Amino acid sequence: MNKKTDLRILRTKQSIRKAFYELIQEKGYEAITVQDIADRAMINRNTFYLHYQNKPDLLDTCMNELLSDLKDAILLCPISMNPFSISLLETVMQTVLEHISLNMIFYRSMLIEENRIYPFQAKMEHIVKDKLIEGWKLDQQNSPLAISKELLIEYLGSAFMGIVIWWIKNDKPLSASEVSAQFSKIVAYGHLRAAGIDVEE
Repeated sequence: MNKKTDLRILRTKQSIRKAFYELIQEKGYEAITVQDIADRAMINRNTFYLHYQNKPDLLDTCMNELLSDLKDAILLCPISMNPFSISLLETVMQTVLEHISLNMIFYRSMLIEENRIYPFQAKMEHIVKDKLIEGWKLDQQNSPLAISKELLIEYLGSAFMGIVIWWIKNDKPLSASEVSAQFSKIVAYGHLRAAGIDVEE
């Protein structure tokens, strides 16, 4: 009996979230009401309130659970002694894209166009940056850089998120492995050399 009840609750929550993501894409978060979500999920308002306090609670729960799953997946990427290891960048990018593929409706509703949820993008970028600088905690040499470490991390994080958003917006035009390999080459050689363009000094 408990298993049947649990499955019913799980299906109801999935229906609510699916309706929520679809409505964000169609109307934007601010325009959505609890009644809209209930109507789309084919439940009544009381059923919604059995699971979530209100619309912000639903949003926070969705964001926190997906970001927690993403963080767990990234943590499994091998730690490199070099904070700017090309293999690390490639692995993290592929891990992120594969995770997004499993939750595409959610990520599209959170990250794309005028309806995007900006706090989600900022939190996601923070998780990526934390992984990229993880090597500094292991690097006993702590060699000085020719440019600001903070600037470099900001550049890599912004470039990383820009590619992720491009990939989602264009319905995955390249495989996760292709995007990851090309991104690591751009970082390693610069965008012009990576594209095979001669660079004049």
